Amino acid sequence: SDNESLDGIVIGKQQVCILDGTAPHVVEPHYPGAVDEIINLGNYWQQNSLRQNRPAIIELTAKISRCFERAYMRLRESRIAFTEWESYYQEARDDKAVNRNIVALAGDFLSGLAGGRQKSRHMFPGAITPGGLVSKIDSLIEVNYSLFAVQGSPGSEVKKLFSYVEQTLKLTEVEAEIYHNPFDPDYIDIIILPQTKSVLIDISGHLFDYAALLSGIKHLRFLDFDQLANKSVIETNEKNIASARERFASGIEGAVNFIRQAKAYHDQLESYYIPAMNFDAIETMRQDLSKQLLQIL
Repeated sequence: SDNESLDGIVIGKQQVCILDGTAPHVVEPHYPGAVDEIINLGNYWQQNSLRQNRPAIIELTAKISRCFERAYMRLRESRIAFTEWESYYQEARDDKAVNRNIVALAGDFLSGLAGGRQKSRHMFPGAITPGGLVSKIDSLIEVNYSLFAVQGSPGSEVKKLFSYVEQTLKLTEVEAEIYHNPFDPDYIDIIILPQTKSVLIDISGHLFDYAALLSGIKHLRFLDFDQLANKSVIETNEKNIASARERFASGIEGAVNFIRQAKAYHDQLESYYIPAMNFDAIETMRQDLSKQLLQIL
């Protein structure tokens, strides 16, 4: 709910993780006390000060919840439009041509790899935030990486290409970074192979404009899946496709607006908590925690 806020960090080979486990991203410890530790910042607030503002805190918290509920409603609207959009390209799909191109492109992308009992890491390349659609993928892909770029409308089987590559990597135990689309995690947007410095990326731009973020890197290969579709079927459904695409974008925009409003309410809520916190005590706790982490690392 705040793209300027850091919610988690993973440090070192020991994989020490510090994260914010409060709502809306509640995280419960798996092994409390034995492995995991709960840092309760509630120990550092002045409860009397907060109770004086109880009505306002309750009201703002309710408003934030309603904003998120409505944001998810708009995202569900986008999901319906997206599914309709998919249906037109599924109808127009040439499966033989699609499969032939998937095998050829995947073969080129995966060439030169050696398996080594490595596991893939699954992450997200960005998020839907109060500041809009935000991705930092350009910080992960350097100019000397080989870009295998694809694009295509939903239903054109870009999804199938990424699923095929993902399963192959899993079977061959090759190290990979796999970035799932935050709107629909079943879709994969990006696969990075550190071993060969190769990147398979969907630059369709339905959610994030990866092409603009990586404009300084040339494409080694490019494939447009829409070119494999039956054009007459697409032309017949042209108006419906445009409508579905617009409703998808409208739903995303509506969700962003509600999340932005939730952020504004959250900032108001913080204004009650900040004066009530004992930051000197928190600083002492932070220093003690830093010493503990240094001993582990």
